[in-house]
Amino acid sequence: MLRPSPVGVYPAGATAAGVHDLGGNVWEWTLSHYRDYPYDPEDGRNDKDTDDPFVVRGGSWGSVRQGARAAYRDRYRPDGFGDLLGFRVVVSLANSEF
Repeated sequence: MLRPSPVGVYPAGATAAGVHDLGGNVWEWTLSHYRDYPYDPEDGRNDKDTDDPFVVRGGSWGSVRQGARAAYRDRYRPDGFGDLLGFRVVVSLANSEF
C-alpha cells in the first residue's frame, strides 16, 4: 500500500542542516496564493482576503518522479483533505527557548 512515510525514514536524503523529506513525502502548504511566473510581489499572491488556491510544494508520494522536488509547485484549496497534503512546522531559533 502506498502512503506517506514517517519523517526521517530516509536519512541519506537529509540536507546538510538535517532537514528531512523536502520532496516526495507530502505536498507542503505555503502562505502564497498561486499566480503565474514571473514573480510579482504586487500581484496579490500574499493577499489574505482572497479565496484563491494556495501554492503547495515538494510533490508527494503519489507524484510523478519529476514532481518530487522542492522547486515543483501546484495549487490546492485548503478545504480539501487527504494523505497527499501536509505542512512543515518551522520554529525560529532566534525567537525560541531552544
